[in-house]
Amino acid sequence: MKVLFIVSTLKATGPTTQLYNLISNLDRSRFEPCVLTLSPEPADSRWKAFAALEVELLSLNLSRIQGIWKAKHGLRKVIDVLAPDIIHTQGIRADGLMSRSKSGIPWVMTARNFPPADYPTKFGKVKGGMMVKQHFSIMKRCKHLVTCSETIQKQFADVGISGQAIQNGVNLSATTGADGSVLKEYAKPIYVSVGSLIPRKNMSFIIKAFSSLPEKQRGSLVILGDGPQKEQLESLRVKGVILPGNVSNVADYLAGADYFVSASLSEGLPNTVLEALASGLPAILSNIQSHQEIADVASRACKLFSLSEGTTALQRAMLEAPRDFDDESREDAKNSAYDNFSAQKMSMHYQDLYNSIVVGEK
Repeated sequence: MKVLFIVSTLKATGPTTQLYNLISNLDRSRFEPCVLTLSPEPADSRWKAFAALEVELLSLNLSRIQGIWKAKHGLRKVIDVLAPDIIHTQGIRADGLMSRSKSGIPWVMTARNFPPADYPTKFGKVKGGMMVKQHFSIMKRCKHLVTCSETIQKQFADVGISGQAIQNGVNLSATTGADGSVLKEYAKPIYVSVGSLIPRKNMSFIIKAFSSLPEKQRGSLVILGDGPQKEQLESLRVKGVILPGNVSNVADYLAGADYFVSASLSEGLPNTVLEALASGLPAILSNIQSHQEIADVASRACKLFSLSEGTTALQRAMLEAPRDFDDESREDAKNSAYDNFSAQKMSMHYQDLYNSIVVGEK
């Protein structure tokens, strides 16, 4: 069965990681994947990683402006040549293009966020609000909508959009051989957070909570990632806070840390939390629904704090972490990731979906 995956680019992001996890675990005796990107690749592209999977890679190589006029015709040519059995899209550009194609080929779309919780803060209220309406309209045209978490599935149901949940999965082998010595010079306990430095990730909240800890108990806070808020976060100049930017060896940092922290305001089903659990790292998490979804199956490895209580609740959770988490918590973290959130399990669910769609269409 030939599956054509369509995305904007293979930029190193969470959704791209999930696409890689899906494709790398496909049964290649049954499925032939091909990836089509719409635009030129950015500097931090994962194109080579996908090529190493021996996946056919194609690109329309169009700018966003060119895509308005040429993408539909380009997609039609690709479809005519490849004759895929299934087309699978993710991201508003790919989703929108497929919704206009009228190809007649079974179409799967994965929603990796809930647009109202993401677009207005990322693109502004006016543009973001328009994008929400546009994406909702596109989703309603897709017969096979998949959400990356049960949380998002419920959010869509509340606005009249139905879909099925296939939870994100983590590459368990990525933690093998991780070297935690990268953090050996830092004061303990070591808290680590990973994500784009954008308002939704709420990194300033974590720094403020950390800064209020008694200095002798503070340890170190390592925040991995880059984004528009980096200068603002650096300007806070809090002792013990380290901002290395984007790194290629996140697993090493997770291996060397004591606790993972996320104060996100909204998430799909965060890769970073799943990766932390797979590394055996207990997690201190904001009480948003997607974090609750993870904590429901990893209760001994996760502690939720209330965002509505301000930084006091996170400060308290950080101080109580040595009491709340032990070696059994770390084992529970690993076991929960292996049992519930493996990339293999996620990919298998998609393979079952593809099969059921093609059989149902015949």
